[in-house]
Amino acid sequence: MVLIGGGPAGLACAAELAERGISVALLERREALGGRVQDLSCKGLVHCRQCDVCRVHRLRSQVLASELVTVHTGVHLEQLERNSGRYRFDLVRPKEAIDPGVCSRCGKCVEACPTGAMTKAGGRIRLDRGSCRSIQGLECERCVSVCPVGAIDLFGEEHLSVNGNAVVVATGSLEFDAAEEGRLGWGEVPGVITSMELELFLEGRRDADIGDGRRAAFLLCIGSRSSRVGTTKCSSVCCKYSLRQALALKERFPQLSITMFIMDWRGLGPEDGLLKELAATDIQVVRSRPADIFAENGRPAVRYASGNEIACQGFDSVILSIGLVPDLKDDTLSQLAIPRDPWGDLTDDNCPDRGIFLAGSCRGPRDIGHCVSDGILAAKQVMMHLEADHE
Repeated sequence: MVLIGGGPAGLACAAELAERGISVALLERREALGGRVQDLSCKGLVHCRQCDVCRVHRLRSQVLASELVTVHTGVHLEQLERNSGRYRFDLVRPKEAIDPGVCSRCGKCVEACPTGAMTKAGGRIRLDRGSCRSIQGLECERCVSVCPVGAIDLFGEEHLSVNGNAVVVATGSLEFDAAEEGRLGWGEVPGVITSMELELFLEGRRDADIGDGRRAAFLLCIGSRSSRVGTTKCSSVCCKYSLRQALALKERFPQLSITMFIMDWRGLGPEDGLLKELAATDIQVVRSRPADIFAENGRPAVRYASGNEIACQGFDSVILSIGLVPDLKDDTLSQLAIPRDPWGDLTDDNCPDRGIFLAGSCRGPRDIGHCVSDGILAAKQVMMHLEADHE
């Protein structure tokens, strides 16, 4: 069978099917498996906060080690055909830019690259495609011009086909683009970052004005529960996700002042361990949806309703908790003719009859744990479908 998407739901589905002896062709647009979890940090510096990030890493290792799962990363769909209940996916993916059999490892391309996309480590030269000017459509190709042996082909492609009697779609969702909420100052007001950028800070991969003696604010529901931008639906994952981030920051910086602006807590019961941990801290919770963020003395200031008055509070950093929105431009989903609900999320109307099954947040916002459960359920549905085909 063919599985589209290598995030939590796709990995759980592939692992479950492989354990049951079913061969799986796993297709992933990114260069590595894991989906959005690749960009997430563990939130339990001292004790586990059940963010499930490590659970996905274990599933990825299990899938990569399985002889029954063939992984195709960096692939894009060229053509899709269905014949007598069997699907064929014609795919294309970039070839490795540097031919290791030809490369002399002289390092001239590394010296010539203006962005650092070419690197040399362990005696081998590699290309970071995301940093390459030429691949991004800008004029460059300096590496190609200086290579003495012609080992570099930045735009080479290879074509392949995979087949299956069933298809599981686990393509996930997208992060809301914070630039669409112009009133919140992302990209314009110093100190305003997104929750995904905070992940880079927690992993030590970027700087932020966060630490003991500083003041940080979290704004939730960015891009969700809104009739103006994003989606009117609740993203469902943001409350727990942001709360874990705030607690992780407090654990790392006990003297950091944190304020969380929320509408209400979703997906958290009164006895939830995260809320109990929150109550034991000095993190302030303000029930208000801020109107805007503006620069004041080089720092972000948050304007919000407080009772019948308008309040304004300055911070060193403001974190925008980004919601999840459906991917409306995925060509694979269009060719599979999968219907969508009024919010743009996929629905399985008439899909099982065609051997198509859905899993994860492509069906609507879900946290990692729910995506994993969804993947396991989809695997069981595939088993029933394949068994019915052989009766």
